[in-house]
This record gives sequence, C-alpha cells and structure tokens, in this order.
Amino acid sequence: MLAKKKIYSLILAAIAVASLNTAAAQETLTLEQAIELALKNNYDILLARNEAEIADRNNTIGNAGMLPTVNATLTDAYTLNNLNQRFSNGAPDIARSGVNGNNVQAAVALNWVLFDGLRMFATKGRLNQLEQIGELQLRDQIQNTVAQVITAYYNVVGSKQQLKAIEEAIVIADERAKIAEAKFTVGSSSKVDYLQAKVDANMQRSNQFSQRTLIEQRKAELNRLMVRPADAPFEVTDSIIINLNPELTPADLEKKNFQLAIAARNIDVAKYAKREAFSGFLPYLNGTVGYAFGRSQSDAGFTLYNQNYGLQAGFQLNIPLFNGLNTIRLNKIAGIQVQSAGFNFENVKMQTNVAYYNQLRNFENAKEVLKLEEENVQLADENAKIALERFRLAQSTSLELREAQLSLVDAQTRTVNARLNAKYAETELMRLQGELVK
Repeated sequence: MLAKKKIYSLILAAIAVASLNTAAAQETLTLEQAIELALKNNYDILLARNEAEIADRNNTIGNAGMLPTVNATLTDAYTLNNLNQRFSNGAPDIARSGVNGNNVQAAVALNWVLFDGLRMFATKGRLNQLEQIGELQLRDQIQNTVAQVITAYYNVVGSKQQLKAIEEAIVIADERAKIAEAKFTVGSSSKVDYLQAKVDANMQRSNQFSQRTLIEQRKAELNRLMVRPADAPFEVTDSIIINLNPELTPADLEKKNFQLAIAARNIDVAKYAKREAFSGFLPYLNGTVGYAFGRSQSDAGFTLYNQNYGLQAGFQLNIPLFNGLNTIRLNKIAGIQVQSAGFNFENVKMQTNVAYYNQLRNFENAKEVLKLEEENVQLADENAKIALERFRLAQSTSLELREAQLSLVDAQTRTVNARLNAKYAETELMRLQGELVK
C-alpha cells in the first residue's frame, strides 16, 4: 500500500539536487534547482499525488466487501390511543380514551457477506490495479513536468545565447557606422554607406529589445512551472548541455513507458470488472448474528407489559433466477470494455513507437546539423572579421560587410536552434523510455 510518506519521498527522490537560496535576487538558477522547485510546488504533480493517495486509500479489503458490517439500532416510540376491545372468553369489554403506550427496541447486529459469487475478490483485484495506475500516473506526471522544466529552462538559455549574438552584431554594426562616418567626413565615401550602417545598427537594437522581451516571457513560463511569481528574478547558466550518446533502449519501451504501463493496467481493470459482472449469475449468501432487546407497555389492553432480549443468528441465501436479462447485458458490456482496453493499449503502443522513431530521427538529424552549424559559425565569424578589416582599409564595400554581419548572426541563430532541437529530442527520448527521472 502506497502511503503518503512513500508518495512524497518518490517526488523528492526523483532527482538529486543542491539547495537553493531563492531570496537572493538574480541568483543563477541551475537546471537541477529549477526541477527541484517544480517537483515540490507544481500543481499538476500535487494533483497527481492526491489522485494516487485516493487510489491508495480506496484499496482496502473493507472497500472490496470482504469485512462484516456492525450496526446498532435503537427506537423508542410513544403512543396515545383510544382503546376498544371485546374478548372471546367472556371477559368484560374495555373502552378507554387516552391510553399511554411505550415501545422500546434495541439491537446490535453483525452482517457478513459469506459468498457473493467471488465478486469481492474481483473488486479487490480491480482496486489493486487502480492503485498501481495511480502511482504510474504520478510518476508519469513527474516525468512530464521535468521534461517541461528542461525545455523551458533551455529556452531561456537559448534565447540569451541569441541575445548575445545580436549584441555582437550591434558591436560590429556600430564599428561599421563609425568607419563609414569617418570616411564620409573625409570625403572618401558617400553618405549612403553611413546612413545604411546606422539603419542596420538600429535594426539590431530593435532585435535586441524584442529578444529581451522574449527572454522575460520565457522566464515567466519557467517561473509558472516552478509555481513562482512571473517576475521572480533569476539568471540561468550560459550553456546547453547535450548527451550526444544517451542510453537508448527502444526494445524496452513496453516495459518502461508509463503511458503503455497504464494502458496495460487498464486491461486488467476491465478484466476484473468483467469478473464482478459475472458474479451476478451466482448465489449470494449473507450471515447475521446479533443481540436484541425489546420492551412494550400500555396502560390498558390485553398485554400491559412485555419484554424480551437475547441472541439472534441466521443467514439469507439469494439465488438469481431472472432480473430482466440485466446480468447478461452487463456481462456483454464488460466483455466489450475488455476489448476496448486492448484496442487502446495497441493504439498507445503504436503512437509511442512512432513518437520514439520520430524523435530518434530528429535527434540524429539535430546532431549532424549542429556539427555543420558550429563549423559555419567559425567560418562566418572569421569572414565578418576579415570583412570589417577590409572595409576599414577601403578594400571592400559596405554591402559586403553588411552581408558578412547578417551571415554571422544567421549562423549563430541556427547553431542555437540546432542545440535546442538536439536537447528537445534527447529529453523526449528519455521521457518516452521512462528514464528521464530515476
């Protein structure tokens, strides 16, 4: 049975993290710290944990119907009647008004279902499966939240890297504007080059403003996952860490993927529900034992006082013969539900395999693209430096330098996107095979 402490420890043991001092403004927030905060505070996890605890508390032999019920009853009834009696033995007739009477009944009874067509055992099996489903759903939600945090965190990192590229472009654009202005001042160049350089520099500054806004928005999304105010300040690390050779186990997806495991458990739930429905064809035996006390008294009448008490025991046997074909109907529906659960499992299995295949292709493609783009950044950086020096020496035009600048910014942006795509694919692969959090 999964107790509350066990569920909470499952969340805390999901990942080893360092302690975080959130009071310090603009403190660097590591990915591990972000995950820790999300695991403690995220509402989706808290809801999943409550659902798991509900399933745990429902999984009892009492809820399955295996334990007896004990009830105590007490009734005390007062009467005020008009009495008219005539007796067959020749006794005088009785005619009285306002006759007081009192009737007290008390009992303690134990009722125990001795046989219900094995329904109680089927119910207990179904509750066991529902408890396991609750735990699997909790673990799945933990994984989903961790994946969301990883994506949101590296979205911020990637956006800051792109901002850095824009700021580098601004430096080059400003230098180009200074050179163009100097050339225009001495009359060795037209004003067009200077004006175009200023336009390009302003364009990059406009991109800088937009990028800063994007960073704040992505920080707000990460704060939401950590259940913090949208404007809670923090900084992130400056690198996107990728495991280029993760341990991939596609053959074990059926065992490790939580959604597949849940779908498999739902088949068992449907099978146990079918057994519960089948119990309607079988007899029902109920045993009763108890102690009863009764007392009645009246001011007039044949019996003025009567009291009885003692043990009582018995049983009741019900044999279903006909109930409007409802038991047959319920059994057919239960059989269809078992079939539907099987179809759902196969559907989830196919979707999972396709998603895994696609993410694997994305991951391999992103790694190859990343290699090319990293090389392109080096080439574009060197080209931009050469173009700037040639422009300073009046060996190239402003247009050539502008193209070199744009090429560098584009290469840096593509490189960041390639890293992010590789990280997204790696994260999704680990999530699909149930190994994102151990």
